[in-house]
Parts: sequence; structure tokens; C-alpha cells
Amino acid sequence: MSQKINQLAQADLLLLLAQLLAPPSDKTFTLLQQEVTDIQALADNTGISNASNLESLYQQLRQYAENSNLEELTEEHTYLFEGGVACPINESGFIRRDKGAILADIAGFYRAFGFQLAENATEKADHLICELEFAALLLVMLSRADDETSSKTTHQALASFQGDHLGEWITAFCDKLTNTTSLAYYQLLSQLLEKTWDGIVTANQLPLPESTAEPISDEQGTPYECDVVPA
Repeated sequence: MSQKINQLAQADLLLLLAQLLAPPSDKTFTLLQQEVTDIQALADNTGISNASNLESLYQQLRQYAENSNLEELTEEHTYLFEGGVACPINESGFIRRDKGAILADIAGFYRAFGFQLAENATEKADHLICELEFAALLLVMLSRADDETSSKTTHQALASFQGDHLGEWITAFCDKLTNTTSLAYYQLLSQLLEKTWDGIVTANQLPLPESTAEPISDEQGTPYECDVVPA
């Protein structure tokens, strides 16, 4: 299968995960009610070696949601990501560098590829959903690159964003989420996110981060809704 098709499917899967990490709504259940065969096709098209594991995790996530309700998921989401922030969902909640420098560097990536926060966005650029959506954008651009120069430039950007930002803290975030949540829904979502990103890193030959992040216990939270629009 064409690598370009693989990268488009990888982007679609990242966008699905970003939506599932957003505050629960009726849309969440609509997404989870998609036919399992559709998810199987999406996972298979990613070219990720552990695609069968992704399918299994999604099916478990879907089955759990069928026996859950919006109030339960919303209450857990609030506990995890808002208020006291039991599980930080921003890069600056894990990376021990100057927060301003982190945000400035991420903003530089976003500007370079025409990706920006919406004017009414209430979250910072280092929110996980924003970073996942940006990585998805780079995968789409990589799949559509029609010459060696643009392909190399986009791949280098994805590799740098993996090594300097998303890849540095996504594993620590998933570990923290798994160990903090009391709902199997978020444990499954954590596993699905980690295995998906690991598969994308391998499939696109992206570098592993040089350091391992840990949650910063005194990080204060902010509203966890991320709205982005292309420039």
C-alpha cells in the first residue's frame, strides 16, 4: 500500500484520538458508534505494524462507552484535566523547561506550516490536542508532497516536533493517565494513544526523544478546550 495512503490514515487516526480526548459530548458517543469495520479499515490503512492491537483497543473502548453515560465521562474528564488537574494535558506540565520558551518554540512550528489557534481558543499551544492536530497536519502535508524538497522539509519538521515536543512527553502523559483514572474508558484511550503514536514514529522513521519526561506536580491547569483553524 502507498506510503501516502498510510500517512493520511495515520492523520485521521490522530484526529479521532484528539476528538476523544476533548471534553465528552454527544459527539463523543457518535464517534464511538462508528462501525468497527470502519475502524479496522482505518487502522489497516495506517501501515502500522500493531494495527490489530489498535483495532482491539478501539473495540474495547467502544464497548465500554456503550455501557457508560455522558455524565460519568464528563465527571472523570473534569477530575483528570480541569480543576486540580490530576493529570496534566499540556506539555509544560511534564517538561522542565521555561514555559515561555516551550510555547514560543511550538508557536514557531505552527506559524511555519500555517497552523494557528482560533481567535476564541482558551488553551495554550502546548495542549495535547493541539499538538496531535498539528502532527496530523504534517502527516497530511507529507502525504501530499509532490517533490523531494517539500517532502524532506515536512519530514524534518515532523521529526523535530517528535524529538523536541510531542515525543518527549506523550509516553509520560499516557502513563500518568493510566495510573490516575478510575475509568477503564480513559485507560483504554491512553493505551490506544500510546500505541498509535509509537506506530507512527516507527512507520515514519522518526527519532526517539533524548530525555524522558515526568509530570510536574505543581503545574497549574487552565481550561482544556483547544480550537484550531488553518491560517
